[in-house]
Amino acid sequence: MVLPILLTVFATVVTVNCDVISIKENWNDIVISSVASEDQDWWKTATIYQIYPRSFRDSDNDGVGDLKGIIEKLDYIKDLGVSAIWLSPIFKSPQMDQGYDISDFRDIDPDYGTLDDFIELIQAAHNRSIRVIIDFVPNHTSDQHEWFLLSANKTEGYEDYYVWADGREENGTTVPPNNWISAFKYSAWTWNEQRQQFYLHQFLAQQPDLNYRSQEVVKEMKDILTFWLDTHNVDGARIDAVPHLVEAANLTDEPLSNIDGYSDIDYEYLNHIYTKNQPETYDVVYDWRAHIDNITKSKNASTRIFMTESAADIDDVIKYYGNTNGSVLGAYFSFNFFFIGLNENSTAEDLADSINTWHDKLPSIYTYNWLLGNHDNHRIASKVGVEKVDGLNMLVAFLPGVQITYNGEEIGMENGNVTCEDGQDGSATKDNCTHYESSSRDYERTPFQWDDTVNAGFNAGNKTWLPVSDKYKEYNVAAQLAQDNSHLNIYMRLQELRSSLKAQDAILVDHPP
Repeated sequence: MVLPILLTVFATVVTVNCDVISIKENWNDIVISSVASEDQDWWKTATIYQIYPRSFRDSDNDGVGDLKGIIEKLDYIKDLGVSAIWLSPIFKSPQMDQGYDISDFRDIDPDYGTLDDFIELIQAAHNRSIRVIIDFVPNHTSDQHEWFLLSANKTEGYEDYYVWADGREENGTTVPPNNWISAFKYSAWTWNEQRQQFYLHQFLAQQPDLNYRSQEVVKEMKDILTFWLDTHNVDGARIDAVPHLVEAANLTDEPLSNIDGYSDIDYEYLNHIYTKNQPETYDVVYDWRAHIDNITKSKNASTRIFMTESAADIDDVIKYYGNTNGSVLGAYFSFNFFFIGLNENSTAEDLADSINTWHDKLPSIYTYNWLLGNHDNHRIASKVGVEKVDGLNMLVAFLPGVQITYNGEEIGMENGNVTCEDGQDGSATKDNCTHYESSSRDYERTPFQWDDTVNAGFNAGNKTWLPVSDKYKEYNVAAQLAQDNSHLNIYMRLQELRSSLKAQDAILVDHPP
């Protein structure tokens, strides 16, 4: 059955019924013909709901969201109509980068609860037919991880777990081995006094890079995937920062990017041809695919998946899927960040160009995916205007493939109001907050807005880890459940329709306004 769906993207008026969705505004219309396709593996038509646990729901009023808080809200998530939840990092961490600096890959950070709490969450989610996906951070660990401490000590068996290098001598001073720059500015190398060498960190100095030329590291990371996806029945993993996994072995200086406006402390100052998307990186991803497929087969269970985060050129991103004919497979899908760049000046033509570029580039054997935002980018409602949220949610709901929703997008949440004094993003608060406003990720991470009570229902305590948005009384779940054409109710009806259609094909036709 071919069902024509008329969309005017960035809509203000919305009508939804079982046959057609129409939305009108003074923009070009986009027509999507959705094909109700045959049943497919669960993930190919999934809507994945990203939860930022620290901000979702705080069950014990300590100011930090936790696993029990997520359990409390599973019925809400079920009512949304999504297929799976993806949890940003919950593993033990000093929290220098909000959990992306992991000190124990097999345990839960006390801020969020216990391993027993996580097991309870998995069971409770599965009882509601909601799958659970974890954030897996394999590029680096915390500098407090046991592996790093042993490696710095040159303990036998751990000497090569990280990327270590001798420095160079310049004017009687030992300097880093090359010009590589961290994604968070300044040199990507830090001196370790104990080992008398530099170690590589493509992010914070507290996040030393693992060495994937070490077979011990390769085995360790596959064992961790087995621990969660096999032993604890997790349904999948989102792989963080994949392009950075492997670097050029000869540590060659990177060339200048020649992009105006940047200095030699800025990441954008260099062209990262030796620290991103190396050929060996793809091999690591392909090896993980084989490993995870074996877990699925051994359990005779529903498909375990993994998805890769790669903010790179589209041709590099697509390689993470596998080769063009599917004889070599990698990620089940690699994130499509095309819509992340939308702003108030974006047009329907911009959207169509983004969609068609992805459509034209991705081999037909692979599955598309679409997202509007995440925990690292300003909220879509703040970038394009809250009045355009419904149209965009409709668009991604009826494009073929996987839809990914960042918690809060379903209610039109905007960036919160956070000052540097209240800021928690370690990469933005350094340098005396000189670049806080332009670089902070705190704005899109403020507490979820459940109702109009104290702290927006995030908790009933005296503090929240980040300030609650001052718009919480207008944009919250309770208020929108009571409004028939609210962002939330529209989102829920879209998911119901998406589920019934299982749309897997789309044709876009531009019309004059």
